[in-house]
Formats: sequence, structure tokens, C-alpha cells
Amino acid sequence: MSQALQYAAGIVHYGADPGLARCLASLRAQSLPPQHVVVVDHDPPGAGSLDRDALRRAFPEVEWVHAANGGYAAGANRVIQRALGAAPSADFVLVLNPDVELEVDFATEALAALADRPRVALASGKLLRPSDTGGPGETGGRQIDSAGISMRRSRRFRDRGSEEPDDGRFDMIETVFAVSGAALLLRRISLPMLAVEGEIFDEDFFTYHEDTDLAWRARRLGWECLYVPRARATHVRGWRQGGRRGVATRIRRHSWKNRYLELLKNDSPLGFLRDLPFILPFEVARLGYALLADRALLGAYREAGRHARRALQKRSILRRRVRAIERGVAMDGTAPRVAPSLSRLSGRN
Repeated sequence: MSQALQYAAGIVHYGADPGLARCLASLRAQSLPPQHVVVVDHDPPGAGSLDRDALRRAFPEVEWVHAANGGYAAGANRVIQRALGAAPSADFVLVLNPDVELEVDFATEALAALADRPRVALASGKLLRPSDTGGPGETGGRQIDSAGISMRRSRRFRDRGSEEPDDGRFDMIETVFAVSGAALLLRRISLPMLAVEGEIFDEDFFTYHEDTDLAWRARRLGWECLYVPRARATHVRGWRQGGRRGVATRIRRHSWKNRYLELLKNDSPLGFLRDLPFILPFEVARLGYALLADRALLGAYREAGRHARRALQKRSILRRRVRAIERGVAMDGTAPRVAPSLSRLSGRN
């Protein structure tokens, strides 16, 4: 029998999230515990209402890293670097939002499914909305938050099953377009190939869409994304349908602009032209919404324009990497001629 897969884990934290203690407790309670846990905290020491000293005492096994807020993408890159650096034998790293509470067998179920699927670079489980009647292990009346992510021909991404009942309709292991970054397992050996300019998650995105951008890139490089329904977790999710206005303007702008950055980086000219009849109406509707309902979003078009050159540079890097693979470079995660080593990923401390 082959040795069981191992993992390290980390949480990207900002804003004194009240779920952080529950998230850490759910990691500690895993039937297959992580080899190392790190919290990358983007709040300065003493900021907000979070009692960090109490958390340190309650979870002495956790490494706590304070860092300037460079956005979720930068925080996730730091999690990857610190967690895998402290756990050299870990096969995967689990990146979590603080508002996620894992069921006790989340890691056991996910890694069991990944054991005989070496081409899977990214994986997650069934994320559920909180229940008013009980904790994360209760299923009665639960709604699905995400059962993987699909991409429509309009290039709109959607969490599969979002707000649908957990009644068995998403209970099969499946390869999907992408999986939610709220609870994301990344295969260590894939990371050097996935990194662009030393970043796994694109830090120009700051927040939102960085998970679908990474999944799209992974697919282009021959990797797969896996949905494992028996790996279950609760996700509170701060941004839900109808709640857009409650999100800070700058965050809404990042989400708006990042659609265009990931299209510039990943879409094929032929595929884009083929699906233009679906893309164009959606873009007209988005512009109309920005003009009539949320004019603060108009600045996102300007911000996308400022980042367009860098997005095209990254597209060129990815295109050369894809061509190298097509010429026969082994997809073993090393790819020394086209990707950096893991030690260079997000080298900021």
C-alpha cells in the first residue's frame, strides 16, 4: 500500500473575521491533521476586535505571520510559501478563507480521491451554506454554496449548485472547470509549472477571480481540477447574491476588473470569437448595470486598462510554456526551463 498523502494548511485573514477561531479548530479536529498550519494576518498587530493573543494561546501549534495587505492573492501566495516551507514532505497545501469550517473528514476524503489522480493540480469539496439549526455536520435543510465552478460561454463563472438544496444532485466526484478558492487544495509538484513571475495567484488581481484564473491556467497546462463531494465544509461567504452594495467599492472594482485580466491572460482568440455572440450581450448588460446602478464600477474599466500590458506579458509567458509542453517537455511539475523553483514563489516575508 502506498504511503498516504500529506498536506499543510494556511488561512488568509483580514478584518478580524469572527470565524477564524472556528476555522482553526476545524483544522485541529481533522481526522488527517495537517503537518503545519499558518495564518497570514493582513491586519497590523492589535487591530480590530480580534484577540490575537488569546488565539495564540488557544492554538500554539499555529504559525502566525503578520504582513502588509497586498490582497487575498498575495496572502495566499505567502500561505503556500510558508506552509510548504515548514512541511517539506507535504504533497498538498490547503488554502482557506477564515469563514470556512471543515468537517472532520474533509482532508481524509479529499486526499483519498487525489491519491490515484496524479494529473489533478487543484481540488476542493462540497461547500455548504451555514445552517440555522446546527453545525457543519448537519445536512437537513442545507443549501450548497459551491460544488465546483463552471464557465459559461459568456465567460461568466458560476458556483455550481449555489443556493440549491443539498439533496444528492452533486454527490459524484467530478472533474470541473475550477474549484472555489475558499477551501482549495493545491498539489505541490504542480506549483513550479503554474507559477508566473513567481506567483501562483496573480497579485494584480488583489482579490476575487484569482481562483478561476489559476484553474484556467492549470487547464491550459494539462492539469485538472477535481470536485470531491464527500469532503465537506461550511462557508459563510461575505458576498452573496443581492448583497453587492454591502461590499466596499474598491473590492467591487477589483472583482469587475479581474474578469478582463483573466480573459486577456487565458482566453484563446478562436474561442473568444466563436463565443462572441454570448460574450457581447453579457458585456453590454454589465456596462448598463455600471452606468445605471453602480457608477463606482466604471473606474474598474480604467484599472483593467492599466493592468492590461502586464496581463498580456503573462499571457506570453503562459503561451511559451504551453508550447514547450506540446514539444514534449514532461509534465512532472519540474519543467526547469519554463518555471521557477518553489523557493522563489512569493518571496516576500
